[in-house]
Amino acid sequence: MRTYIKAVKIINSASQWHNQTIDLLLENGIIADINPSGEVEADQIIEAKELYASPSWLDMRVFSGEPGEEYREDFESLAKVLESGGFGAALLMPNTNPIIQNKADIKTILSYNRSQVSQFLPASAVTINCDGENLNEMLDVHHAGATAFTDGSQPLWNSDILVKSLQYLQKFDGLLINFPQDHKLALFGQMNEGKVSTGLGLKGIPHLAEEIVIQRDLELLRYAGGKLHFSCVSSAKSVELIRDAKARGLNVTCDVNIHHLILDDENLESFDTNYKVLPPLRTQKDIKGLIEGVNDGTIDVIVSGHQPYDQDHKKMEFDLAAFGIMGSQIVMPLYHKFLSKEIDLHTFISCIESNPKRILKHVNSKIEVGEEIDLTLFSLNETWRYDEHSNQSKSDNSPFMNTEFSAKVLGVFHQQHQYLDSKFTQS
Repeated sequence: MRTYIKAVKIINSASQWHNQTIDLLLENGIIADINPSGEVEADQIIEAKELYASPSWLDMRVFSGEPGEEYREDFESLAKVLESGGFGAALLMPNTNPIIQNKADIKTILSYNRSQVSQFLPASAVTINCDGENLNEMLDVHHAGATAFTDGSQPLWNSDILVKSLQYLQKFDGLLINFPQDHKLALFGQMNEGKVSTGLGLKGIPHLAEEIVIQRDLELLRYAGGKLHFSCVSSAKSVELIRDAKARGLNVTCDVNIHHLILDDENLESFDTNYKVLPPLRTQKDIKGLIEGVNDGTIDVIVSGHQPYDQDHKKMEFDLAAFGIMGSQIVMPLYHKFLSKEIDLHTFISCIESNPKRILKHVNSKIEVGEEIDLTLFSLNETWRYDEHSNQSKSDNSPFMNTEFSAKVLGVFHQQHQYLDSKFTQS
């Protein structure tokens, strides 16, 4: 299979072609030529307005329904979501039924990677059943292929467990990921604590529920050593705490859910449960602090936090509805529509490509002749509608359903495998 991509602008700081518009020839799983001379014969030719290419992206926080709740999302539908979202890989959280926590679980997930474009990177539970009580056999699952260690949607509330995990993971340079939220301070909370929650009569989750855990964990990291990643920070003060910790030399990284860069707690005045998410949507002040954190490098990664739920979990009284919002398919469209004036494109791509790959020690690709193909193609001038027809997930819990976007992923290439929007292919 020969693929010829015409007039594509490269975003890849490791490549000599960074920021240049070139023609790419792909063949037999490698980049065969760049700017080939003469007439090129190819099985497929790709052209589009404002076409860009970068090494494929990595979504560092994704939830699957499989195993146990395949009706929400199974591996097949999740792979389609990731491909159409431009992601060549995704870190899968362990919160399934049963929990992803042993060698067989890890190997089962990895077996799906042989024949698909988007690669699943399984994260293993830190504690058995993600209950925070007893340490899992992390060395065994590491040897089986676990990429990182986290209790996913469950915070590591036990300080002793967190210290022991940081110490244990140093034996093989493992990464510990924590979702920072104090269970007791967040108990029964439905949204951000503030004037909006008071006006709506809903129990709030204070900023302190996140910030006090981050303060604790940073002190424990200083004491124990190791590597710690905070997932889904949501407050401006959290960013300040992490910024200071990095300046003091602590080995800490963090990510933010893209929805927390766009939406605030006032969106919940509609009582639309699609805005109900953990951590809760905060305030405009927090959004400003989070965007500053992305721009100055305090926040390393932007994630989708893809957590699919069917209508049975969302179409109910607000306090009974599940927390969660999906979004792997529309990360780039959301950025282009709402954030492109706040965060430059190169910074954004770093937050969904090179930074998560560095943190997870995933293969970092380069766009050069002779390199294995690992590409995401996208256009910033392609109008489309995110609706029930274009949605690739089994679920639909996104407040952006039926939204018009003008950025679209057109293809993902991984070695011999490819996802390609056929509308933009000519033979």
